[in-house]
Amino acid sequence: MNRGSELSRTAQKKRAAAAKPQRSGRTRTLLFVGIVLVVVIVGLYVFSQPPRPPGGAGDFAPDFALQVVTAEGLTDQTVHLSDYRGKVVVLEFMVSWCHVCQEMEPAIVTLHNRYSDQDVVFLSVAGTQRGATAESTAGFIREYGATWTHVLDSDNSVFSAYGVDATPTYFILDKSGKILSRFEGVVTTDAFSKAIELALSA
Repeated sequence: MNRGSELSRTAQKKRAAAAKPQRSGRTRTLLFVGIVLVVVIVGLYVFSQPPRPPGGAGDFAPDFALQVVTAEGLTDQTVHLSDYRGKVVVLEFMVSWCHVCQEMEPAIVTLHNRYSDQDVVFLSVAGTQRGATAESTAGFIREYGATWTHVLDSDNSVFSAYGVDATPTYFILDKSGKILSRFEGVVTTDAFSKAIELALSA
């Protein structure tokens, strides 16, 4: 083999080696930057989503302790929501001047009469927004013959804990205290009954 032929083969090997793609430091940097950008974009999307409101179906209802209001006015008696654990609870959030609350009250009275001899408790949380008071709540109770327990949310903190910003709002709780249903505004008696029956069978 002559020296010229050997040199020719050596030159060909060098050219072949040079032709092989090499992963440079720049490529690795670009890959890292791309991964970081994807992570940042996903994170921004997740954090830009509106927070899940409290008091949703499947949540355990936040406990509270509030003073009882009767047809005569505010009392010294305090009720805890947890006092009713083991029973289905129809939890109403209302305000005495609320026209829809007034419209719905006869239906709630009917439901109370229908289910009061079963393991169902009705509990109304009365807010104090826009001048509502214990006295106006007592007047509401007298006017509509609402004989179940009403409690006064004097600082509206329980309204906030449940994410209630419209009245009336209703929650149906199962016997473990879990929220099964949430309704707002005008609700048919049939829809209420189905939700209560579902809670009783849970």
